[in-house]
Amino acid sequence: MTTMANESALIIPIPEVEPIVSALRLQYDRAALLGVPAHVTLLYPFRPADSAIDEVEKLTRFCSSVEAFSFSFIEVRRFPATVYLHPDKSERFVQITEALVRLWPDCRPYGGAFTDIVPHLTVADKVDVKILDEVESFLRPQVPIKCIAREILLITCDEAGMWSTLAHSPFSAKQA
Repeated sequence: MTTMANESALIIPIPEVEPIVSALRLQYDRAALLGVPAHVTLLYPFRPADSAIDEVEKLTRFCSSVEAFSFSFIEVRRFPATVYLHPDKSERFVQITEALVRLWPDCRPYGGAFTDIVPHLTVADKVDVKILDEVESFLRPQVPIKCIAREILLITCDEAGMWSTLAHSPFSAKQA
């Protein structure tokens, strides 16, 4: 996630992984230093931060129609300069992202830069291969990591480049 003032994003926070990845993210993922929690990105960029508040009610209605779900991070994977955790229910994250794009068709994941949606939780980004190897070696024995997708956060970036949560929109309760 590149940081620019007056931006926002829709993410699913994943607090279950924080004990495992927070130190690595603080060292190797600039977004963590800027206040972004461990997460799976749904829509970034979303709306300008100064108008994102106008979308909270629509987001809350959407989230009430999505059932919370259990999943696990089952693999450690890479993009060219990134190590990330890959979820077993990636299609569920893709479905949610696609539904959000239908609600906000002018908001494309990563601005439309990629043809495929690849749900992931970034642990190290824009670092050299030696660090990627070390991070990957540390993470491999940690998986699977069981998690629950409970909500979408609308996060915004201020003029100083720091991210904060503007709104929590919970999913509906998981059915038995």
